[in-house]
Amino acid sequence: MRLRNLFRPLYLAGRLQNWLYEKRHPDHPWLAPDAIAWLDANLRPDMQGFEWGSGRSTLWFAKRLASLTSIESDATWFQQVARMVHEAALTNVDLRHIPLDHPDADTYQNEYDPLPRNPATILDLPDASLDFVVVDGWYRPVCARAALPKLKPGGILLIDNTDWNDPPHIHVPENWPLVHRSRNVMTETSIWMQNKTERWF
Repeated sequence: MRLRNLFRPLYLAGRLQNWLYEKRHPDHPWLAPDAIAWLDANLRPDMQGFEWGSGRSTLWFAKRLASLTSIESDATWFQQVARMVHEAALTNVDLRHIPLDHPDADTYQNEYDPLPRNPATILDLPDASLDFVVVDGWYRPVCARAALPKLKPGGILLIDNTDWNDPPHIHVPENWPLVHRSRNVMTETSIWMQNKTERWF
């Protein structure tokens, strides 16, 4: 926490509200609470999902989807999430450890040649095969771009931390409807829906 935030009552009140939400919902993803409510109302048990960045979200999404592929770059965290998935007896999760090809600070570029292995994992899936994609790990701009042709018409694209100075959603087409955006003091979560009239393949 930055020192100046200690003297901002609204910020402190927001941090307290967020802390209380975490205590009341220990199994929820680390996303803006209103975005979680939107997802709870719109995800369906016949959907195919994909996420970059595993954790509590992996279990939460898997319980609401037919299948979920989850990409994790950190080996230690990958092992922890794998245990969580095993203990929850979830059999519809394909959890993969895909390390970064660059230092953390170099994972926010808008272009790479070649595309790093972590975002490139989604390229193995057929076009228009996914109903739901979450971008919440590293390489966010190019992950979002790689996901575009993989979403079915009307598919859902969620990107977290869209309030960053370098927007991770730079590649999202302008004609894709922004169906939800909300934030708390920790994050801003934005959700788009694939334009049903646009073909990527």
